[in-house]
Amino acid sequence: MIEPIAYYNPETHLFPEVARNFADTDALDPEVLYLILDWKAPRARTRHRSRLAKIAGSFNAAVVNIAAELRAATGPEQQLELLLTKWGFRLPTASAILTVLYPNKFTIYDIRVCNTLNAFRQLADARWSPTVWREYQRYTVAVRNAAPDGLSLRDCDRWLWRTDKREALRKELAAPTFAATN
Repeated sequence: MIEPIAYYNPETHLFPEVARNFADTDALDPEVLYLILDWKAPRARTRHRSRLAKIAGSFNAAVVNIAAELRAATGPEQQLELLLTKWGFRLPTASAILTVLYPNKFTIYDIRVCNTLNAFRQLADARWSPTVWREYQRYTVAVRNAAPDGLSLRDCDRWLWRTDKREALRKELAAPTFAATN
């Protein structure tokens, strides 16, 4: 049962528990996956749900299959490949799902992080290939190297995201404003 506060901030109030539960039971609740989809891309969540239901017969069946197939995959590369190919996710969403389930192995691919790194923007729409895996690995190393030492992989990602957000806000504040005229 997901507590209501988890909907306000699932990253803090739910995702660590989800990772532990997935590691212990190999199970993923449909509501949890839907919350992950909503957290990463709220406007796309219903499209994801429909696509997954079409592939597996129902959204719930898709979630059961995704969980089983991720656990059966031989490693991180195969896990990412599975989400990008069979399940039709793009890298930003696939990496978000994998980051929640495997927070020490994956980091979220996000355009704000790419902006801070000034690299890797081409991966956003890339289709699966061994090159995409190698580039995602390079991205992960760049995320670790660009953030302060001592942070978890997820905190490196957050630090870089916040850096871009801060710069965007500063640019907006520095831009001239125009007074409304009556």
